[in-house]
Amino acid sequence: MSGTVTAAAAAAAVHRVVLANGLTLLVRENPTAPLVALTLFLRVGSRHETAETNGVTDLLGRVLLKGTRTRSALELAQAAEDAGGGIESATDQEYAELRARGLARHWPTLLEILHEVATSPSLPADEVERERAVQLARIRGLEDQPFPVASRLLGRALFGSHPLGLPTPGTAESVARLTRDDVARHREIHDVPGRMILSVSGDVPAREVLAVAGSRFATMAPGGPEPELAPPSARRARERVSEARPTEQTHLLVGYLAPPIVHPDYAPLRVLNALLGSGMSSRLFHALREEAGLAYAVGSFYPTRREASRIVVHIGTAPANARAAEQGMLREVGRLRDEAVGGEELARTKTYLTGAFDLDLRTNTHQSLYLGFYELCGVGAGWIDRYRDVIEAVTAADVQRVARRWLVEPSVAVVGPGAE
Repeated sequence: MSGTVTAAAAAAAVHRVVLANGLTLLVRENPTAPLVALTLFLRVGSRHETAETNGVTDLLGRVLLKGTRTRSALELAQAAEDAGGGIESATDQEYAELRARGLARHWPTLLEILHEVATSPSLPADEVERERAVQLARIRGLEDQPFPVASRLLGRALFGSHPLGLPTPGTAESVARLTRDDVARHREIHDVPGRMILSVSGDVPAREVLAVAGSRFATMAPGGPEPELAPPSARRARERVSEARPTEQTHLLVGYLAPPIVHPDYAPLRVLNALLGSGMSSRLFHALREEAGLAYAVGSFYPTRREASRIVVHIGTAPANARAAEQGMLREVGRLRDEAVGGEELARTKTYLTGAFDLDLRTNTHQSLYLGFYELCGVGAGWIDRYRDVIEAVTAADVQRVARRWLVEPSVAVVGPGAE
């Protein structure tokens, strides 16, 4: 972890600079602990792939840490550990990340490591093959788990052949075909400073960090224009998909297309999702697990996205209870459309959301992640301070309105014994 962040630190000013080549720098000083976290975001993920290249971003993220033109993977890891922390990568649907963390006094070292990995990776062919094998093993592992299988099916049901429906790790077929040339080409096309954001949170001098980071990353060439991306359809692709698996539980996912964070309906849908399926006081947990005894696990989620998103209601249940469980989920969704939320329930849900957000911001790692992520999504790093007010402004009428607008055309994915 990267140190506790107080409310005062969380409200500290965000220093923002955009370099001539387009790269955005964000720094927020947090003197509560002698630690620092740095996150380099790149606006590329599985959304920027095709069915043939699916998984290449994930593979690239793994291989980036396997050495640069001047240091091996072991030397990079040792340098980060000598700075009191470590370095890692992550990939999502719309973005990829490089993260470094450690003692605040070593921020120049951590910044140099991050810059080196981002700008001069060696992408060794043997490491590409080794990491490709690891990725294939992970994909095979996911295919043995009913929830990830149902999630993959639901993505295709909602988005069809559009890249938003592709699984981030890729498929066994697509990853098996990837080569070192594919990885290098993907990096060349998408590693453009105009689509990069470096965010820093910690006990560091903001202006000095901006100056040093600006000097280092300013040497990157601007690169070409962002490839044109086809927008997703406004309608779901399929109503129902299923896959029979010899599992002890049946997993049902009910998905609805939903808007991105920049949309005015985002905040009401964030509240709606929490009310429906976040936590033990949510409607789904109470109605389907506590009262009806239909659920081993139940809930809902609404990923924050720059582009189109989805609201997904999910349940794991005994195969004999699958039909009743699906009807129960749809009934609870229907209640949100048909009945106004009570004042006490709405207030409790908003308190849950803002409290969870504040708890999430206790570390520099999450501060750094959120600052860069919100900048990447188009609402700006300042959203980290506006979030509470945006949530508190949501009314019962807002929740019912967005339920009637967005929760109307579900796609259903079912995985389990005798799934139909």
